[in-house]
Amino acid sequence: MPPKQHIHIALLDTDLPVPTIYAHRGLYSTQFRHLLRAAAATINPAYELHTTAFDVVGGHLPAYASLSQHSSTPNPGASTASTSNLAAEDTALNPLSIPITAILITGSAAAAYDPTKPWIAALTTFLQTVHSQYQGVRLFGSCFGHQILARALLELQGAAGQQPYVRVEPAPHGKEVGLKSVVLTPEFTGAFPGAFPGAFASPHSRNVPPDGQDATDADGRWRWRWNIQMIHGDHVRVCRPLPAGWCVVGASAECAVQGLYRPGRVLTYQGHFEFDAEVNRETCLEFGRREGWKAEDVERWVQAIGADGEGSDAVGAAGVVVRFFAGEDEHGDDIALVRGGVGVLGEGKGKDGTEKTGWGWNWFKLLGWKDG
Repeated sequence: MPPKQHIHIALLDTDLPVPTIYAHRGLYSTQFRHLLRAAAATINPAYELHTTAFDVVGGHLPAYASLSQHSSTPNPGASTASTSNLAAEDTALNPLSIPITAILITGSAAAAYDPTKPWIAALTTFLQTVHSQYQGVRLFGSCFGHQILARALLELQGAAGQQPYVRVEPAPHGKEVGLKSVVLTPEFTGAFPGAFPGAFASPHSRNVPPDGQDATDADGRWRWRWNIQMIHGDHVRVCRPLPAGWCVVGASAECAVQGLYRPGRVLTYQGHFEFDAEVNRETCLEFGRREGWKAEDVERWVQAIGADGEGSDAVGAAGVVVRFFAGEDEHGDDIALVRGGVGVLGEGKGKDGTEKTGWGWNWFKLLGWKDG
């Protein structure tokens, strides 16, 4: 039996579930823990996930001393460097003795740019510090978590006088609610071959796209898609080409940035893979009551949410997060970098010094999005 790879995830709760869900499912951190552990068990039995929850709204964040200081990518299926002295098979292992190697930020009804909530400013500073100083810690965010990571790392940290890479703001198309189809970028899917086999396969090698895939993109690569529950009114807007190494995860018909990815460090989803139809439906109904949404809008969104088990790819999306936390993403600094692909990737060179090019803006054209 291969040695255990211990992955200690700090789960940052940034809101409470609506009462009807909290009553029988608990905190968001609890829901994430169940789903990620289930995904890990199917991907690689050697992955041992440990979690610690933190009440961010109450001012509770992980101590910097608890974070992993190691910058190397863990080897899937093996013990991480930071835990090599631990008894991998010891079931009495204290998870608090394992350095934190991953941080997950949950969703929230709050706006990532709200200046009236002190905990948002504290979380923003914390994420900036972790990203810049703790190379052994990977960051994942869902919905609000996606938006605050984008704001902390790409909106607020640009050079003085320069336009930010992104802005987090109210979505011009209004709220996106329901089970939505997200077309994924090949730069993202190509980094996780275990989750997206054949992501770079030639279209001439198959007569029909494999399950879960759409037609090919401008460079002849299969475009994968997945269906994820959504409920958000803010979005991330790309203002200029992203820094070298970053890419957009995908886009839906209503939201051009359905996530962000920086190999080995950052992964975000706009959607809620941790939400099934019941959770999203109850959340929609409660938010509608709290905020006075129009009854016809709530009815339309509840219809879009659908019934439990109908077409959601939450399990696959959770699996990618586990693979990311375990260090399975392969491309590292050699991720394809697009020149001139506004809203997709930044410019740059790979380790071999050659210019990296790709499908760029053509991918957004396929979805009907236009620059500006």
